[in-house]
Amino acid sequence: MMRSLSLSLLAFLVSVGFSAAVTVENLTIDGKSITLQIPDTAAPGKPWLWVGEFGGHLKSLESGLVAKGWHVAFIRLSDQFGSAGAMETWEKLYTELHEKRGLSARPALLGISRGGLYVNAWTRLHPDRVSVLYLDNGVCDIRSWPGGYQLSAKGSGSPKDWEKYKTVFHFESDEVAKAKSVMPTDGMEAAIKAGVFLISVHGTADTTVPYPDNAEKLVKLWEQSGGNLKIFPKEGGKHNPHGLPDLTPLIDLLSEKAK
Repeated sequence: MMRSLSLSLLAFLVSVGFSAAVTVENLTIDGKSITLQIPDTAAPGKPWLWVGEFGGHLKSLESGLVAKGWHVAFIRLSDQFGSAGAMETWEKLYTELHEKRGLSARPALLGISRGGLYVNAWTRLHPDRVSVLYLDNGVCDIRSWPGGYQLSAKGSGSPKDWEKYKTVFHFESDEVAKAKSVMPTDGMEAAIKAGVFLISVHGTADTTVPYPDNAEKLVKLWEQSGGNLKIFPKEGGKHNPHGLPDLTPLIDLLSEKAK
Protein backbone atom coordinates (compact mmCIF):
# COMPACT_ATOMS: atom_id res chain seq x y z
CA MET A 1 0.00 0.00 0.00
CA MET A 2 2.81 2.40 0.92
CA ARG A 3 4.67 1.70 -2.37
CA SER A 4 1.45 2.26 -4.35
CA LEU A 5 0.89 5.55 -2.55
CA SER A 6 4.46 6.72 -3.15
CA LEU A 7 4.29 5.92 -6.86
CA SER A 8 0.98 7.75 -7.17
CA LEU A 9 2.44 10.76 -5.40
CA LEU A 10 5.51 10.72 -7.66
CA ALA A 11 3.29 10.52 -10.75
CA PHE A 12 1.31 13.54 -9.54
CA LEU A 13 4.41 15.55 -8.72
CA VAL A 14 5.96 14.76 -12.09
CA SER A 15 2.73 15.68 -13.91
CA VAL A 16 2.71 19.16 -12.38
CA GLY A 17 6.38 19.71 -13.15
CA PHE A 18 7.72 19.22 -9.62
CA SER A 19 11.42 18.53 -9.27
CA ALA A 20 13.19 17.43 -6.12
CA ALA A 21 16.14 19.32 -4.74
CA VAL A 22 18.54 19.45 -7.64
CA THR A 23 21.67 21.32 -8.59
CA VAL A 24 22.16 22.19 -12.25
CA GLU A 25 25.82 22.36 -13.15
CA ASN A 26 27.04 23.80 -16.44
CA LEU A 27 30.25 22.33 -17.85
CA THR A 28 32.25 22.79 -21.02
CA ILE A 29 34.16 20.04 -22.84
CA ASP A 30 35.75 20.58 -26.25
CA GLY A 31 33.98 23.91 -26.33
CA LYS A 32 30.60 22.18 -26.06
CA SER A 33 28.01 23.12 -23.46
CA ILE A 34 26.99 20.41 -20.98
CA THR A 35 24.12 20.51 -18.52
CA LEU A 36 24.30 18.13 -15.57
CA GLN A 37 21.36 17.78 -13.19
CA ILE A 38 22.54 16.57 -9.80
CA PRO A 39 20.03 15.21 -7.26
CA ASP A 40 20.18 16.16 -3.63
CA THR A 41 20.80 12.50 -2.75
CA ALA A 42 22.07 10.06 -5.38
CA ALA A 43 20.37 6.68 -5.69
CA PRO A 44 22.48 3.56 -4.98
CA GLY A 45 24.90 2.93 -7.84
CA LYS A 46 24.56 6.55 -8.99
CA PRO A 47 22.42 5.88 -12.10
CA TRP A 48 22.27 8.53 -14.80
CA LEU A 49 20.38 9.38 -17.94
CA TRP A 50 22.41 10.54 -20.94
CA VAL A 51 20.29 12.54 -23.38
CA GLY A 52 21.47 12.37 -26.98
CA GLU A 53 19.65 15.47 -28.24
CA PHE A 54 16.95 17.86 -27.06
CA GLY A 55 17.90 17.97 -23.40
CA GLY A 56 14.92 19.16 -21.36
CA HIS A 57 12.39 18.21 -24.03
CA LEU A 58 11.05 15.43 -21.80
CA LYS A 59 11.35 17.62 -18.74
CA SER A 60 8.90 15.64 -16.63
CA LEU A 61 10.78 12.40 -17.32
CA GLU A 62 14.07 14.02 -16.35
CA SER A 63 12.52 15.55 -13.22
CA GLY A 64 10.96 12.23 -12.25
CA LEU A 65 14.30 10.47 -12.47
CA VAL A 66 16.10 13.23 -10.56
CA ALA A 67 13.44 12.85 -7.86
CA LYS A 68 14.49 9.20 -7.60
CA GLY A 69 18.16 10.11 -7.23
CA TRP A 70 19.36 10.05 -10.84
CA HIS A 71 21.79 12.42 -12.51
CA VAL A 72 20.79 13.66 -15.98
CA ALA A 73 23.42 14.74 -18.51
CA PHE A 74 23.05 16.50 -21.83
CA ILE A 75 25.80 17.67 -24.15
CA ARG A 76 24.92 20.05 -26.96
CA LEU A 77 26.39 18.57 -30.16
CA SER A 78 23.85 19.53 -32.78
CA ASP A 79 24.35 18.73 -36.47
CA GLN A 80 26.95 16.02 -35.81
CA PHE A 81 24.66 13.03 -36.50
CA GLY A 82 26.52 10.69 -34.16
CA SER A 83 29.81 11.20 -35.99
CA ALA A 84 33.23 10.00 -34.82
CA GLY A 85 34.04 13.56 -33.76
CA ALA A 86 30.91 13.69 -31.63
CA MET A 87 31.80 10.38 -30.03
CA GLU A 88 35.26 11.68 -29.13
CA THR A 89 33.58 14.40 -27.08
CA TRP A 90 31.21 11.84 -25.57
CA GLU A 91 34.26 9.83 -24.49
CA LYS A 92 35.53 12.85 -22.55
CA LEU A 93 32.18 13.42 -20.89
CA TYR A 94 31.97 9.75 -19.92
CA THR A 95 35.43 9.99 -18.36
CA GLU A 96 34.36 13.07 -16.41
CA LEU A 97 31.12 11.57 -15.12
CA HIS A 98 32.08 7.94 -14.54
CA GLU A 99 35.79 7.88 -13.84
CA LYS A 100 36.11 11.22 -12.04
CA ARG A 101 32.69 11.60 -10.41
CA GLY A 102 31.82 7.98 -9.85
CA LEU A 103 28.54 7.81 -11.73
CA SER A 104 27.46 4.39 -12.97
CA ALA A 105 29.60 2.71 -15.62
CA ARG A 106 26.43 1.94 -17.58
CA PRO A 107 24.16 4.97 -18.06
CA ALA A 108 20.73 4.80 -19.62
CA LEU A 109 20.68 6.54 -23.01
CA LEU A 110 17.76 8.57 -24.38
CA GLY A 111 17.54 9.17 -28.11
CA ILE A 112 14.75 11.59 -29.00
CA SER A 113 14.30 11.90 -32.78
CA ARG A 114 17.75 12.63 -34.30
CA GLY A 115 19.22 11.96 -30.88
CA GLY A 116 18.88 8.29 -31.79
CA LEU A 117 21.92 8.65 -34.04
CA TYR A 118 24.09 9.62 -31.06
CA VAL A 119 22.89 6.99 -28.60
CA ASN A 120 23.08 4.25 -31.23
CA ALA A 121 26.62 5.29 -32.15
CA TRP A 122 27.70 5.14 -28.50
CA THR A 123 26.03 1.76 -28.02
CA ARG A 124 27.92 0.35 -31.01
CA LEU A 125 31.20 1.66 -29.66
CA HIS A 126 30.65 0.73 -26.02
CA PRO A 127 27.95 -1.89 -25.46
CA ASP A 128 29.40 -2.45 -21.99
CA ARG A 129 28.81 1.21 -21.13
CA VAL A 130 25.05 1.18 -21.65
CA SER A 131 22.32 -0.25 -19.45
CA VAL A 132 19.23 0.97 -21.34
CA LEU A 133 18.87 2.17 -24.92
CA TYR A 134 15.65 4.20 -25.01
CA LEU A 135 14.56 5.43 -28.44
CA ASP A 136 11.67 7.92 -28.58
CA ASN A 137 10.64 8.21 -32.24
CA GLY A 138 14.38 7.84 -32.65
CA VAL A 139 16.28 8.10 -35.92
CA CYS A 140 18.16 4.86 -36.62
CA ASP A 141 18.57 4.99 -40.41
CA ILE A 142 20.08 8.20 -41.75
CA ARG A 143 18.61 7.43 -45.18
CA SER A 144 15.14 7.71 -43.67
CA TRP A 145 15.87 10.98 -41.88
CA PRO A 146 17.20 13.37 -42.98
CA GLY A 147 17.62 11.51 -46.28
CA GLY A 148 13.89 11.08 -46.87
CA TYR A 149 14.48 8.15 -49.22
CA GLN A 150 11.94 5.46 -49.98
CA LEU A 151 12.71 2.43 -47.80
CA SER A 152 9.92 0.35 -46.27
CA ALA A 153 8.19 3.69 -45.85
CA LYS A 154 9.12 7.19 -46.95
CA GLY A 155 9.78 9.86 -44.39
CA SER A 156 9.45 13.58 -45.05
CA GLY A 157 13.22 14.03 -44.75
CA SER A 158 15.19 17.25 -44.41
CA PRO A 159 17.30 18.20 -47.46
CA LYS A 160 19.19 20.86 -45.49
CA ASP A 161 20.19 18.37 -42.80
CA TRP A 162 21.06 15.73 -45.40
CA GLU A 163 23.57 18.16 -46.90
CA LYS A 164 25.01 18.84 -43.44
CA TYR A 165 25.29 15.09 -42.84
CA LYS A 166 27.22 14.54 -46.07
CA THR A 167 29.59 17.34 -45.13
CA VAL A 168 30.24 16.01 -41.62
CA PHE A 169 30.90 12.49 -42.92
CA HIS A 170 32.82 13.67 -46.02
CA PHE A 171 30.50 11.92 -48.48
CA GLU A 172 30.85 13.50 -51.91
CA SER A 173 27.50 12.39 -53.30
CA ASP A 174 24.08 11.06 -52.36
CA GLU A 175 24.97 7.67 -53.78
CA VAL A 176 28.11 7.36 -51.67
CA ALA A 177 26.27 8.52 -48.57
CA LYS A 178 23.52 5.95 -49.04
CA ALA A 179 25.99 3.16 -49.71
CA LYS A 180 28.38 3.89 -46.84
CA SER A 181 26.02 5.00 -44.08
CA VAL A 182 25.73 2.80 -41.00
CA MET A 183 22.60 0.67 -41.03
CA PRO A 184 20.36 0.51 -37.93
CA THR A 185 21.38 -2.97 -36.79
CA ASP A 186 25.07 -2.77 -37.72
CA GLY A 187 27.22 -3.77 -34.74
CA MET A 188 24.28 -4.06 -32.35
CA GLU A 189 24.61 -7.79 -31.61
CA ALA A 190 27.27 -6.99 -29.01
CA ALA A 191 24.80 -4.76 -27.16
CA ILE A 192 22.32 -7.61 -26.90
CA LYS A 193 25.04 -9.91 -25.57
CA ALA A 194 26.00 -7.23 -23.05
CA GLY A 195 22.43 -7.19 -21.75
CA VAL A 196 21.42 -3.74 -22.98
CA PHE A 197 17.68 -3.28 -22.42
CA LEU A 198 15.91 -1.71 -25.41
CA ILE A 199 12.93 0.63 -25.07
CA SER A 200 11.01 2.04 -28.01
CA VAL A 201 8.34 4.71 -27.65
CA HIS A 202 6.96 5.49 -31.08
CA GLY A 203 3.99 6.88 -32.93
CA THR A 204 2.60 4.34 -35.38
CA ALA A 205 1.72 7.15 -37.82
CA ASP A 206 5.03 9.00 -37.61
CA THR A 207 5.79 10.26 -41.13
CA THR A 208 8.92 12.17 -40.10
CA VAL A 209 10.85 9.20 -38.67
CA PRO A 210 8.78 6.17 -39.75
CA TYR A 211 9.01 3.39 -37.17
CA PRO A 212 9.38 0.53 -39.73
CA ASP A 213 12.63 1.99 -41.08
CA ASN A 214 14.06 3.07 -37.75
CA ALA A 215 13.48 1.67 -34.26
CA GLU A 216 11.58 -1.36 -35.55
CA LYS A 217 14.79 -2.63 -37.12
CA LEU A 218 16.37 -2.78 -33.67
CA VAL A 219 13.24 -4.15 -32.04
CA LYS A 220 13.21 -7.06 -34.48
CA LEU A 221 16.92 -7.73 -33.94
CA TRP A 222 16.44 -7.77 -30.16
CA GLU A 223 13.44 -10.09 -30.49
CA GLN A 224 15.18 -12.49 -32.86
CA SER A 225 18.31 -12.57 -30.72
CA GLY A 226 16.56 -13.09 -27.39
CA GLY A 227 17.35 -9.60 -26.11
CA ASN A 228 15.37 -7.84 -23.41
CA LEU A 229 13.07 -5.05 -24.53
CA LYS A 230 9.81 -3.22 -24.05
CA ILE A 231 7.89 -1.23 -26.66
CA PHE A 232 5.30 1.49 -26.15
CA PRO A 233 3.48 1.99 -29.47
CA LYS A 234 1.22 5.03 -29.65
CA GLU A 235 -1.55 4.07 -32.06
CA GLY A 236 -2.10 6.83 -34.61
CA GLY A 237 0.64 8.90 -32.98
CA LYS A 238 2.73 11.30 -35.06
CA HIS A 239 6.36 12.32 -34.53
CA ASN A 240 5.31 14.74 -31.80
CA PRO A 241 4.64 14.78 -28.93
CA HIS A 242 7.37 12.54 -27.53
CA GLY A 243 7.13 10.49 -24.37
CA LEU A 244 3.88 9.14 -22.92
CA PRO A 245 0.88 10.90 -21.38
CA ASP A 246 1.73 9.13 -18.11
CA LEU A 247 5.49 8.88 -17.69
CA THR A 248 5.38 6.73 -14.55
CA PRO A 249 5.78 3.40 -16.44
CA LEU A 250 8.89 4.75 -18.19
CA ILE A 251 10.40 6.12 -14.99
CA ASP A 252 9.78 2.83 -13.20
CA LEU A 253 11.16 0.76 -16.08
CA LEU A 254 14.30 2.86 -16.36
CA SER A 255 14.83 2.61 -12.61
CA GLU A 256 14.40 -1.16 -12.74
CA LYS A 257 16.70 -1.79 -15.70
CA ALA A 258 19.48 0.70 -14.99
CA LYS A 259 22.69 -0.89 -13.72
